[in-house]
Amino acid sequence: MPMGLTAAERDRRHGAARREMRARGLAALVVAGSTARKGHLQYLANYNIPIDYCYMVLPLEGDPTLFVYTPNQERNAPSRSWVADARYSPDYGAGIARRLRELGVGDEPVGVAGMDVMSAQAYRTILEALPLVKLVDAGDIVIEARAIKSAEELTLIRESAVLAEGACAAARAAVRPGGTDHDVFAEMEYFLRRRGVIEAFNLVTAGPGPAFPSLPGGHPLKDGEAVLLEITPRYEGYYAQLTTSVPVGKTSPEREKMVDLARRALEKAVAVLRPGARACDVDVAMRAVVEGAGYAMPQRAGHGVGLEVSEGPALVPSNQVPLQPGMVLAVHPSVLSPGNTGVFLGGSYLIAPDGYEKLYNTGLA
Repeated sequence: MPMGLTAAERDRRHGAARREMRARGLAALVVAGSTARKGHLQYLANYNIPIDYCYMVLPLEGDPTLFVYTPNQERNAPSRSWVADARYSPDYGAGIARRLRELGVGDEPVGVAGMDVMSAQAYRTILEALPLVKLVDAGDIVIEARAIKSAEELTLIRESAVLAEGACAAARAAVRPGGTDHDVFAEMEYFLRRRGVIEAFNLVTAGPGPAFPSLPGGHPLKDGEAVLLEITPRYEGYYAQLTTSVPVGKTSPEREKMVDLARRALEKAVAVLRPGARACDVDVAMRAVVEGAGYAMPQRAGHGVGLEVSEGPALVPSNQVPLQPGMVLAVHPSVLSPGNTGVFLGGSYLIAPDGYEKLYNTGLA
C-alpha cells in the first residue's frame, strides 16, 4: 500500500520556501525539473515527472501552478501531485511568463530553483516577455531544505531501504556459474517492480573483481568471479542505496582480504557519523584504512541520498560541510588492488541526534 506524503508536509515545505523568498525579496519561485533531475520539483510539487521537463511557479501567496509537457499530464497531474492548477505548455517560457504577469510580477526579482536544469530557451523567453524581471539563482532554498529529511520522508526512505534488501536477496539467488549478469539484473528489477517501485537506479557488474558499478552487458558468470550489485530503488519518490558483491562459486584469498579491508574501512567511516562531524571526515577515516593497507580507494566515500540518487553532501576530502541530524548518506568504501581487481560495498545511514542509524541489515560481502 503506497504511503505517500500528507498535506501537512506540503504546507511545511511551501511555508519554509515562502519565508525564505520573503527574506530575499523574491516575488515568486520558478522550480525546474526534468526526468533526470526531479528532486527540486518533486520536493515542492510532489509530482513524479514522467517525460521531458516540468516547471512550477510558487507565488508568495495563493496556489502554485505546474507546467507540463502533454495534455494528458495536464489532466492527470492534479490528482497525482499537490498542485491543482496544471497547465499544458508547449512553450514553457511563455507559459511561465504569462503566469508571472497574472501574479502581478513587475520588476521584482524572481528566484529559480534548478537554474542548471532550466533550458536556455525557457530562460530566454521569460526575459524577452518580461524584460524588467531579473531571474536569480535561488536553488539553495530547496537544496538546504532537502538535505534534512522530515519524519514523513524518513518513513519512505526506510521503506526504500527494506526494498533494496529484498532486491539484494533476489539478486544473490540468481548468482551462479553459467548464468549471466542480465539474469541477476532481471531478478532484482522484477522483485522491485512487483512491489510498486516504478523507478530504480540499479547496476550489476560481473568479473574477476569488479570495483566499479555499471549496467550489465551479458557477461557469463564464471566460477571464481564476483558480481557487484548497486541497488537504489525509488519508493514514493525517495531512494535508499545498498551496495555489495556476491562471489560466483569459490572466492579467492585476495578477494576475501579486500572484502575484509572494505568492511574495516566502512566501520571506521561509520564511527565518524554524528552531528558536527564534517563530510570530509568520513572520507579521511575511510581512506586511511584502505590506502594504509597499500590499496587505492578510487571512488568517493559516499554522498547524500533522498529524492535523487546522489545529492549533497558529497563525502569527499574537500567538503567541509557539517553533518546534521536528518541527513541520509550512502557510505561506501571502494578497494582497488594494483592488479585492478577490487570490491565496492556500503549502505544508507541516517544522521541521528546522538550518532547514526543504520538503515539496512544485510551483510556485505
